[in-house]
Amino acid sequence: MDQFTSLVTGANTGLGKATAKALAARGDRVIFACRTEDKAREAMAEVAATTGSDQLEFLALDLADLEQVRRAAGVLVERGDPIHLVVANAGIAAQKGVTAQGFELAFGVNHLGHFQFVTMILPLLVAGSPAPDGAPSRLVVVSSGSHYDAKKGIDFDALRQPTTSFSGMPEYAVSKLANVLFVQELARRTEPDDLFVVALHPGNLIGTDVMRRVP
Repeated sequence: MDQFTSLVTGANTGLGKATAKALAARGDRVIFACRTEDKAREAMAEVAATTGSDQLEFLALDLADLEQVRRAAGVLVERGDPIHLVVANAGIAAQKGVTAQGFELAFGVNHLGHFQFVTMILPLLVAGSPAPDGAPSRLVVVSSGSHYDAKKGIDFDALRQPTTSFSGMPEYAVSKLANVLFVQELARRTEPDDLFVVALHPGNLIGTDVMRRVP
């Protein structure tokens, strides 16, 4: 079997690091797509020491800046290597503000940055099918059961202004709803033999580290 090439966003901590470690342990070449290089390389060293893998790579990816997202995707597209698995995991919760382009912070990081990144590298995922195990390439988007809390749907005007709620959690719910809608639509637009697309809920109050700024 040829080697899997897998990419995990936010692989420096929490659920992303656990995922990257499991993928490295099974023999994948793993791309750590992270905002902070020092933290990513610290996690890579830990994964390497645990799994013995020397097939780990850092990719600078700041999901709060769409220009930086374009550059990160451009690195992969220019290289042209097929990718067999993308885990769109990075995210924030209970934080407030706007992205570099003026989008509400949770929506910009959790959905919009991933949307742009994934759609730009989509040809690499399709080129990776069939994966080394004979199955289609996979895109796994880490969403949340919190998407059910966005009971009024998506207020598109609110997406172009700073976070307005006290906790930031209503905006988080909207971003997770956007994750689910993105996956549903992408699944409709791609052939199942080219790409397997799924959103997941990691579990209630699981230690993903997404709430690390909450006391």
